[in-house]
Amino acid sequence: MKVRIEMNTCQTIDGYTDSFDVVSEGILRDAGDGTHVLTYFQDGVHNEMRVDISGKEIVVVRNWKQENAFRYKEKSHHVMNYETPMGYMELEFHTKYVEIDRIHADSVMNIVLIYDVTQYGNPPYENEIRIRLTKI
Repeated sequence: MKVRIEMNTCQTIDGYTDSFDVVSEGILRDAGDGTHVLTYFQDGVHNEMRVDISGKEIVVVRNWKQENAFRYKEKSHHVMNYETPMGYMELEFHTKYVEIDRIHADSVMNIVLIYDVTQYGNPPYENEIRIRLTKI
């Protein structure tokens, strides 16, 4: 099904919080076993978000590169190489909270992710992403 994707991101670094919103469109399909796949383009980059409702896990693959997947599972930690135009940089993710809610009359799915990102041993960046999917 075709969906509207509304993402609100808040990032706090050294006590300073920045917030931004992104709205795009994508395709959401049921992959079975409680997993849904959302495919969309953001800033010219192909994204595939696998949402495992039963396992409360979200995996985002950018540009079809599985080895560089973002993995969000509550109380878990992972390290990945994030691809930039200048090369790769290592990022460490510590996911604190994952909420996947499908019980809303006005949306198909709501997702909340709260996690920290550490880059090059610097103090962590605190992140919160709220994603709302509505049927088009």
